[in-house]
Amino acid sequence: MSKIDNLINKMDRKKFLLIIIGITIFRLIIGGYLNLSDDESYYLLWSRNLGMSYYDHPPLIAYLIRFSTMIFGENNFSVRLVSVGLTFITSLYVYKISYFLYKDERIAGLASVIMNIIPIYSILAILTMPDAPLVLLYTIIIYYFIKLIYEKDAKNWYIIAILAGLGLLSKYNMFMVFPSIFFYLLFSKENRYWLLKKEPYIAFIIAILMFTPVIYWNYSHEWGSFAFHLEGRQNSTYKLRPIKLFQFVGGQLGVVSPILFIGIFMTSIKNFKKPDVNLLFWFSLPLIVVFTLSSLSNDSKVHWLAMAYIPMIIVFTKYINFTKIWKVGVVLSASLSFIIYISAVTLIIPLKPKDNALADMHGWDMAAPKIEKIYEEAKKDGSEWFMFGDRYQTTSPLAVYLPKKEYVYNMASRTSQFDYWKDRNEMIGKNGIFVATSFYNKKPKDKFKYDRVELVDTIVYKKWGRVQREYFVYKVYNYQGRK
Repeated sequence: MSKIDNLINKMDRKKFLLIIIGITIFRLIIGGYLNLSDDESYYLLWSRNLGMSYYDHPPLIAYLIRFSTMIFGENNFSVRLVSVGLTFITSLYVYKISYFLYKDERIAGLASVIMNIIPIYSILAILTMPDAPLVLLYTIIIYYFIKLIYEKDAKNWYIIAILAGLGLLSKYNMFMVFPSIFFYLLFSKENRYWLLKKEPYIAFIIAILMFTPVIYWNYSHEWGSFAFHLEGRQNSTYKLRPIKLFQFVGGQLGVVSPILFIGIFMTSIKNFKKPDVNLLFWFSLPLIVVFTLSSLSNDSKVHWLAMAYIPMIIVFTKYINFTKIWKVGVVLSASLSFIIYISAVTLIIPLKPKDNALADMHGWDMAAPKIEKIYEEAKKDGSEWFMFGDRYQTTSPLAVYLPKKEYVYNMASRTSQFDYWKDRNEMIGKNGIFVATSFYNKKPKDKFKYDRVELVDTIVYKKWGRVQREYFVYKVYNYQGRK
């Protein structure tokens, strides 16, 4: 534990920067090596088709990816540079918040390092999703709100307004910043006067005005995205399902690591009445309450609390006495993150192809050119063919890694952004190349109507002498839609 003691007790700005830069370079190397995941591929397709918003999320992630790929080309590195780079900036702002509050390089540096070794941030750092800009913007808002409270400078409201507006263009979760600010001010005698000032309300209006492209997109598309998040992600009737809550809490224990999870909550609750903790914890509490209550009835994703842990990590670093158990927690958290990275890169864990989610980030760069060759061969007789999948998780990476970037239709039962790009019904009566994988093995006969089907190839991706993923390629004649 001597090295951990040295890290904890002798952290300074120089060590912090060296560690964070080292972690960032490591992540860039891993990110450049791994294929894009299904979600990342989906968002890359958004960046090829820029719009005011999208069915699943607001548009900022698409524009960030487009900006990066315009400079560095369309590849794994350029897409991952977005998430890795934004996480690096988030690390700097965790340092800035901590140093502003406590004027202590050790606390500031250690808080940022602990954030980076916690599994949830290790995962989000190399997956370019809307959460990367969301977490960054939320963290910067916390910084400027703290400056507002301590310095009483009303100009900070307008910085917060712009950041919140950009956050709303990242992901709808940013709406939770408003109750965090409101309830903190409401229950703070010293700062309640801000609720009688014009600046908070002007700031709110500015943020909503920045959000109007998303509102307009929804208005123009029958409120599709709003309906999806308000209804599609929720059960139509509330029914208490305690198992969902246990799964959610269990997931949080996993993505934070068990020991640090306990420590993070313990320090925030124990010190809640202290002014600095009270200020920080109000940026966590509404998120925790809303998503925990939601998990009693619905599936809540483990990364939805990513914003909430940022202020709690700062509190933990300030107020915990780093006895042996908490040092073990730091080591365990870093070890879990390292194991996740190594497992993702090497696929060394022996899993069956149908259970191997990590194989999502391998093999498509090998399989897609072979699938394209089958597609080109089918068209040689002059007939018209199209390519399609049964879910966006298959359709998106196929479309990304096809050398000629042909359009791939997503013939899923559920709506996705693909349904706003091209009309799938135009393919009825045509011949199609259908692709499925061993992880989502959906055979054409289970889902579609047609005259005839034949399995023309099974492309196998192997590593360590084991089959990691299979790609099933079918010819579907006279496609007639879903059953």
